[in-house]
Amino acid sequence: METTGGAINATASTIKRELTNRDLTKNALATKAGIPGTSFDRKLKHPEQFTLKDLGSIAQALDIELKDFFQDAA
Repeated sequence: METTGGAINATASTIKRELTNRDLTKNALATKAGIPGTSFDRKLKHPEQFTLKDLGSIAQALDIELKDFFQDAA
């Protein structure tokens, strides 16, 4: 059984992986997702602070599905 912490860490890992794969900076993704850069950076360090709305905006900015954030936790 997967813990909530595992899903949270998988979310941060997916975002970091996508940043690397797409050669994006954190600020570029934050801007594209409509999240202030300082908030994005803080939430990436403490992913339990991401809201579902944040994740939806990030997924849309990356052109991925919301469920993709949680596949590493499965």
